[in-house]
Amino acid sequence: MSIVSFIVIAIALGISAMLLMRRCAESAPVPLSAGLLISLTVAIVHAALFCLGILLGNYLRFELPDDPEAFARPNSFVLLGLAIIVSVKMLWPYMGRKTQPMAYDLNAGTLRVLLFTVATGINGFLLGIGVGFVVSLAGHLHSALWPLLVATFLFSYLGIMYGRQHVKLRPRRWMAVSVVIILVTAIAAVINA
Repeated sequence: MSIVSFIVIAIALGISAMLLMRRCAESAPVPLSAGLLISLTVAIVHAALFCLGILLGNYLRFELPDDPEAFARPNSFVLLGLAIIVSVKMLWPYMGRKTQPMAYDLNAGTLRVLLFTVATGINGFLLGIGVGFVVSLAGHLHSALWPLLVATFLFSYLGIMYGRQHVKLRPRRWMAVSVVIILVTAIAAVINA
């Protein structure tokens, strides 16, 4: 996977964070200074979970001791499978007319906000496991960490600002774009394997 793939995945996960933070800030507005800290916390935790997922995927991937690239195609299919699971998980709450994704209270205290960031970072963790089947974290740490950290921070803070101002977005369309980006990146990894 190239740096472009990591940037594209970071944008997709950032869009998801933007929609989440907009929903949360709309239901329980927070001051912008607190929103800055919350966005930074979300970015750090999500990036750490993504890198932890890549590390776990490195330990679980299929390889031979003398030829690490022997199972490149099956490993890329694992990435595609996990990308499909994450995509369905991300898109499912937006599919029904009566279902709405959860909105968390950002004013609930530091521990609850930290737990909320861990709970919402599971998609990135699962996607990181799939990416770990394709690339090693040792050679791609900076490529995985920095784009996701920056994109999640900027998009989540943008989501907080949109939520405070009650800016209308089309969350179903934005989430569909995010899902398509993830799936295209996974399909590209299968093709390039």
